Amino acid sequence: MAHDKATTKKVMPFGGGPRLCPGADLAKLEIAFFLHHLVLNYRWKTMADDFPLAYPYVEFKRGLLLEIEPIPDMAGIGNIET
Repeated sequence: MAHDKATTKKVMPFGGGPRLCPGADLAKLEIAFFLHHLVLNYRWKTMADDFPLAYPYVEFKRGLLLEIEPIPDMAGIGNIET
């Protein structure tokens, strides 16, 4: 029996149908926590010469290279003790 090489290379994250990955929801939760922490605690910007190309799908010229820096801790701001 010959296998079609085009169909054997396809990736379907977390499976599908009756063979659904049991860790799919855990992986989604972990990504949600990571993104929440990233958005609240870090500031980022794209490199100067990187820009999106929108045809036929969105991709970036250099792969979306980012400059990331932590946001200074603002816990003590506004709490003036007398």
